[in-house]
Amino acid sequence: MRFIEDLCPPAFLFLLYVGVHIALDLSLGLYWMAGIKLATGAIQVFLLNAFCKVDLGVVSWVIIAAPFLIMALGTSIALGLQMDKGLTALATEHFSSPKKDSKIESLEGGEAPLPSNSIQ
Repeated sequence: MRFIEDLCPPAFLFLLYVGVHIALDLSLGLYWMAGIKLATGAIQVFLLNAFCKVDLGVVSWVIIAAPFLIMALGTSIALGLQMDKGLTALATEHFSSPKKDSKIESLEGGEAPLPSNSIQ
């Protein structure tokens, strides 16, 4: 495949990234999503390679690296401000077991009464 061999490193890296996402979508049966990613990914790979061909390889690398750097910066800021502890406390409070109802406590010792319309 001559086209893949001629890609510059940022375009090739992005092609691998998009390929993994398309494979995951296809394995999950998300065919429309895979088609959309295939179309947009091909355009983006073409643009990244075009930047490299006109000696703007640095721009290609910035386009590839920017989302990862922004996510790393956001995560480090959130951890530095200890936002994870607040979210953990909120999740623990939300998903903790509910308090027992008084009706349930009265039935715990014995059998539950049968409904009035049941056959005995």
